[in-house]
Amino acid sequence: MFVAVVDDEVDLASLFKEALNHIANVQAFGFSDPNLALEHFRINHRNYRCIISDYRMPSMNGIELLNKMKEIDGGVSRILISAFEIQDEIFKSAKCIDKFLQKPVRIADLIVQVQKCLDPLKIEESNRE
Repeated sequence: MFVAVVDDEVDLASLFKEALNHIANVQAFGFSDPNLALEHFRINHRNYRCIISDYRMPSMNGIELLNKMKEIDGGVSRILISAFEIQDEIFKSAKCIDKFLQKPVRIADLIVQVQKCLDPLKIEESNRE
């Protein structure tokens, strides 16, 4: 199963990708160009379980990207991250977002959210115990 991190900050996309590959033990891909991420997703969407996208990026913002990905495969989990305060109206109207994380995002918080995307039943069971 694949996880994508899309952020125009190359260092951040790479850091999150490496952390997910090594700590969360998933096959993560990092993209600094949302158009490349969309094309990879279009070809491989059956293998994807989670997309993590920054909000502000050149050529396409994170909500636009996640909407396009949702049109291709509505079953993939979508996490939006941003250093900017996202207005409630934007967040509520964007039905393509499953979770929002405010930057700076701690690696541990990101991993928890990705694990929830990958195995939501397992997380729910551990919360009940």
